[in-house]
Formats: sequence, structure tokens, C-alpha cells
Amino acid sequence: MQTVLDKAIENYRRKCFLEEANRAYEALRNNPEAWKAELNERAEWDVTLNDGLRKED
Repeated sequence: MQTVLDKAIENYRRKCFLEEANRAYEALRNNPEAWKAELNERAEWDVTLNDGLRKED
């Protein structure tokens, strides 16, 4: 019984976390300035994906 409760609580915790993350991203996307800043930051981080790796032909 304890294992079932532990799993249910963990699933509920994860569900709540993802719902909150979705609400936060929705709020971010509804703010054009903040969303633009987010996209700019992502672009800055993208250049690190292949840092030090050669492009194969």
C-alpha cells in the first residue's frame, strides 16, 4: 500500500510541476518583450551545441 501511495504522490508532484511550467511558458509567450529575450538567449546558447566539434562532410 505504501508503494502505491508513494507512486501516486510522485505522479501528482510531477503533474503539478509540468502544469506550473506550462503556465509559466504561456505567460512568457504572452509577453512579446520577454519572449523575444528568451529566443535571443536560446540563440546564444545554440552556438555551444557543437563547441569544439568539426562538421563532417
